[in-house]
Amino acid sequence: MARATFDFSGTTTVVTGGASGIGFTCAELIARSGGNIVISASRSPEKTEQALAKLKKAHANIEVHAVPCEVGSEESVESFFAAIGAAGIRVDYLINSAGISPNTEFLEQTQKEWDTVYNTNTTGAFLVTKYAALSMKENALLDDFRGRIVLITSTNGINSQDPVSAHYDSSKAAGNMLVRTAAEHLSEHQICVNALAPGWIETALNNTLPPDVREKETAKIWMRRWAKPEEMAACAAHILTMPYYMGQVLMADGGYR
Repeated sequence: MARATFDFSGTTTVVTGGASGIGFTCAELIARSGGNIVISASRSPEKTEQALAKLKKAHANIEVHAVPCEVGSEESVESFFAAIGAAGIRVDYLINSAGISPNTEFLEQTQKEWDTVYNTNTTGAFLVTKYAALSMKENALLDDFRGRIVLITSTNGINSQDPVSAHYDSSKAAGNMLVRTAAEHLSEHQICVNALAPGWIETALNNTLPPDVREKETAKIWMRRWAKPEEMAACAAHILTMPYYMGQVLMADGGYR
């Protein structure tokens, strides 16, 4: 796969969920493109250290930081951005990639599981958008914008769904609507908010998907394959660099019927 080329020199991107999956791949692409990175530390210290080591080893010319953050906790998210600000780091971009998808048969899903999924996927998206925007709106005017935000949602909130992921699918549909409302409000501060809605991606998040569901969904993809995380990272970077792009949900699903 040919690598897309970007220039993030002199900027800092915050990536939640940046220690693994699409988040880490986004962080890696931006670092390779000269941008400084702050990732939200994983619950697994080992995973966080591995991510930091990989980024620093491959890209010695940039700054890489990891700060603890539970995206579903307002106190934690507020502290996360306060720590970034206290370190003198200006937040130019945010990619919110933190998300969970348990994949449980519909009649076996509990309120506790629903609450957990919504707290991470929906409440978390709201909180990181809110506190990133509070930080960004204090930025000096930079080339007609003060910041750009990309929420990683899903086509499962638009045109694909399955009973085993009912909570995930509906939480991502809520995220897609959040993009519209947040974008309208934050436009007055010159902060662009958009979403990337991936289709089926080869990540650990989808490892619990039942084989019959995977087979059924693959047959619907025009390109007849699942996407690589690197392809989604390139899409996210494109959104961050697209001028006059606001309140949109970009579907990257390889064609889907």
